Amino acid sequence: MLANNLPTFHRWFMAGGVTAAPGILLHGDPLLPAGISAAVARHLNEFDEDSQGNWIAFTPELIQAISEAPAQRGLLGLEDSCRNCPPGSLCGRRKVLAALASRGNVVLDGPLAVEACAPFANVFRVSLGPAPGESPTFHLVLCPELFHERSMPAIIGDTYLEWMAAREMADTV
Repeated sequence: MLANNLPTFHRWFMAGGVTAAPGILLHGDPLLPAGISAAVARHLNEFDEDSQGNWIAFTPELIQAISEAPAQRGLLGLEDSCRNCPPGSLCGRRKVLAALASRGNVVLDGPLAVEACAPFANVFRVSLGPAPGESPTFHLVLCPELFHERSMPAIIGDTYLEWMAAREMADTV
């Protein structure tokens, strides 16, 4: 699912709380195919039985709108965190992206999301093309030119599900 307006964000927010499912981070600017975040979320909504259809991706415009509205930031626990930031600043958007990643069941993309998710160990990281050298390790690195664009969401989603299953097994041993 792609969230491109506040009502969609609110439905997703109300559908579930912070989950055990971490977020997914896609890097690859400018190689990231348009709509891939939403396609990965749709794939996971179909095949991740534990998510109850709550995977979502956000448009940059919606991230901006959430970062500019104190009430929306408040939903994510960011009431006063951007007091000194101008509305819609990179700082505010970075904090929104970090809060969404912490909540889970979200597919984020872009360089700002890479920065925002850097401190999180439980985010599944995918790079389409060479991974940035200064970033945390990526779990999956794909050469987009070697795959058909339609197959990448399934490859990413299925690899994420395998990664989660391995994490869950390790926690029970």
